[in-house]
Amino acid sequence: MWAHLNQNLHPDDPASSEALRRILARLGDYVAAIVEPVKVRPTSATLVCATNQRIEVRMTMATNHLLLVIAPDGNLAHEVFFLRMLATRDLPAPRLITYDLSCATVPFTYALETYPGSLTLAALNDTALARVAGRRIGRVLRRVHRIEAPGFGAPTPAGRWTARTWRDALARWLDEQGVAARAETVLGSDVTAALYAATLDHPALACAQPRVLHGAIEPSRAIVTIGESVQLEGLVRPEAPVGGDPLFDLAYALSSCQSPVFRQSVLEGYEMGGALTAEHHARLDRLRLLIDVVHAFELADPVVLAGLPVAVMARLEALL
Repeated sequence: MWAHLNQNLHPDDPASSEALRRILARLGDYVAAIVEPVKVRPTSATLVCATNQRIEVRMTMATNHLLLVIAPDGNLAHEVFFLRMLATRDLPAPRLITYDLSCATVPFTYALETYPGSLTLAALNDTALARVAGRRIGRVLRRVHRIEAPGFGAPTPAGRWTARTWRDALARWLDEQGVAARAETVLGSDVTAALYAATLDHPALACAQPRVLHGAIEPSRAIVTIGESVQLEGLVRPEAPVGGDPLFDLAYALSSCQSPVFRQSVLEGYEMGGALTAEHHARLDRLRLLIDVVHAFELADPVVLAGLPVAVMARLEALL
């Protein structure tokens, strides 16, 4: 029942990596090797998404669904860590059925998870319900951030946390997002130096005790269900860093690319656990600036990038 999952991508497709093409060509065999030993009995399987970073296969059971997640390039150590930590506090997130980060069975890391649904907050058009969902995300985030993490950044598949400090983790994140390599070209050396001095190297962003993070809080990564009201079923698809300053998550949720409704409601929900101090807001402003720059690089809009140096300098002056 797995052969239909096999996909043959064109070898010259620039959007697909060699690892992605190799896995998809034998995806049915790989899924059988992973699922059959676990003794689950799916009635059907559907390829949900396939990118260089993530392959998802949804399996339909008699009464529920499971999701097999595969990392063609990279690994799932950060996701496994996040889901395990939330499970210890019974917080809304998929539950792990099994996983392998060693590549011993198949030539990639994978995780078999419960499937919380497919309706994301991003697909919810009702503003009133979106506000309710945003507040619930804020409340859940506050509880997530009470959990201490064993290190900064993300664990390796072997369980090691290689970033020594929060600054190291942020610098690695910037490098992975492609900002470190392009910053001086886009922003110029003076603006880049000022940006790093106000964010990456600023003492206000120092963090002594890492906490568990989601790493990419946005509406598309929150699964909801609609009944008489809206329920948050799970925070999904975490990204590194999953250990560090809790305000990183909040700054991501409050970044300029998010809708005003989402930003306001998440902050309201978060502050139900206690109002943020002036020092918290100062840190938030610095982290939001850094995250907004990352999103501008990701968007790669020529008009936005052309105006970015002036916009960054204006934000920097407002921080002083």
